[in-house]
Amino acid sequence: MDSNSDKLRKKHIRDQQKRIRPGECQKYIRLVIDSRFMSASYGRQFIAELNNAAGDLKYEVRNLALKESIIWERSRGQLTLALEQANALTEDWQREKQVAKILTQEELQQMIKKDNLAQLPEELSTKCPNMHHIVIYISNGQKQSHSESAALIELQVMHQLHILQINSSMKGLVEELKRLTKAIAEAPYKQQKNETLASFKKFLANDKKQCVRVEGTNGFGRLWQQHLNRLPLVTLEVAETIIERFPCPKLLIEDLKNNSEAVKQIGDLKIKRSGPKVLQVDRRIGNVLAYKLYMLYNCTDPNTLI
Repeated sequence: MDSNSDKLRKKHIRDQQKRIRPGECQKYIRLVIDSRFMSASYGRQFIAELNNAAGDLKYEVRNLALKESIIWERSRGQLTLALEQANALTEDWQREKQVAKILTQEELQQMIKKDNLAQLPEELSTKCPNMHHIVIYISNGQKQSHSESAALIELQVMHQLHILQINSSMKGLVEELKRLTKAIAEAPYKQQKNETLASFKKFLANDKKQCVRVEGTNGFGRLWQQHLNRLPLVTLEVAETIIERFPCPKLLIEDLKNNSEAVKQIGDLKIKRSGPKVLQVDRRIGNVLAYKLYMLYNCTDPNTLI
């Protein structure tokens, strides 16, 4: 790979990481609204609220397979030549895996009356396969009947649909779309973070007491100290003494490997003590602990007792 190709590859990786970063990622997400929203009873009000939220939500209107549905697209940042204009560039958008279907209280009542509740999940599965199906249920302000509550529960439990309930306010619908858009935009970053924590770094996460959170380069010193404190004979003062001489594990391991006098020199380290100096008695780390450190970082036999 030549240097120019390598630079372009690295630039592309940096650009992709920037695009999924919280605070930045929402700039690269847009909603695609089914054109049949325009003929719905609440369509004009809905579009007006979307326009009021133009600073938070980007959208375009398009014919979608599912009536009155919403999908999300993410900009991949790769510019490709537009076929109709030889000199024009267009941004490449990739569809996300979520689709939201608007369901009004009147539509739910009709489905219950006709006893065809299964029609909704079937339509979602047929027209939007391999996607995460979300149903945004809009009540008309009337009290929900027992049959309506039971129908919504059935859609969630029996058909595994994610139901979100809002009132008849279109402002409430737009606020819900903002929350969904934020969650969808941040999903790649959170997935990447979870994959990292699924490896050995899961032990670094601050999920339990006395664990250490490592973010970037912050926290490694505290983690090194915590590791030493887990070893027998290593108190906080002993760990601080070792860290003062060896600020990171690599330096200690290299010294134990390459320095024939390492065990003796570590054993002779004077332990840093807190408190009034007149009460202090000089103590060394000692050869016993120094030899245990040597065995821990140099022994290749997994059955060796330390």
